Amino acid sequence: MKIRYAAATDPGRVRKNNEDAFIADPALGIFAVADGMGGHASGEVASHMAVDLLQEAVARAGTEKNLPLSEESTAILSSPAKVLVQGIRLANQRIYKASQEKQEYKGMGTTLVAVYFSPPSTIVAHVGDSRLYLLRGQTIEQVTEDHSLVWEHYKQGLIAKEALSSSPQKNIVTRALGIQPTVDVEVQELEVQQGDFLILCSDGLSDLVEDEEMLRRVNGTAGDLTRACDDLINQANLRGGKDNCTALLIQIEQD
Repeated sequence: MKIRYAAATDPGRVRKNNEDAFIADPALGIFAVADGMGGHASGEVASHMAVDLLQEAVARAGTEKNLPLSEESTAILSSPAKVLVQGIRLANQRIYKASQEKQEYKGMGTTLVAVYFSPPSTIVAHVGDSRLYLLRGQTIEQVTEDHSLVWEHYKQGLIAKEALSSSPQKNIVTRALGIQPTVDVEVQELEVQQGDFLILCSDGLSDLVEDEEMLRRVNGTAGDLTRACDDLINQANLRGGKDNCTALLIQIEQD
């Protein structure tokens, strides 16, 4: 596979600082978006710790053979999935430790969505409500399911999907990095093919730009990934920009 990518992030129209962070490292095959939470600047600290530590873990795993499963592993994972999950768990441990040691970091945490290209596998992992979408031709699919209270209500049929972003309980996530000493990482293998696009984003984008509109805007830029990311961010800001907003767009090309 050959990968092209672009990314854009913006604090939005309401908040002064940007607590989102992302990594895009095609050499390692790791891409991720994190959305921090916490008082003062601690959310920003947590999100940057998450993506930096994940990138370091993937780089380190590339030099190690027969990476062992951690004690908290509960399933037999493929080697790429194991690398990704253990990198996220390490980030969780470090963020939690920092939150316990420094008063100004108390209560900080972050969501995270990541995709790891380790041919022939493409692995997706996430914690929280940052999302990954798969765009193929004229279709868009939300690959990840939010770890949030309103998503649980949606799955139970108690709320329509269109009403998720306006719910007063929207910001209650049921999983995040740094909140507890351990974290349950949801991981899956994704089948991708030539021409596919992947969007990794924080909820500042997915709350304000509907799925079908994401599809139209990406397809309407004729392969200009930078323009597509900027268009997505601008549209979220035109609708109020109530939160930090990050879009990381990946295109799968034929090698």
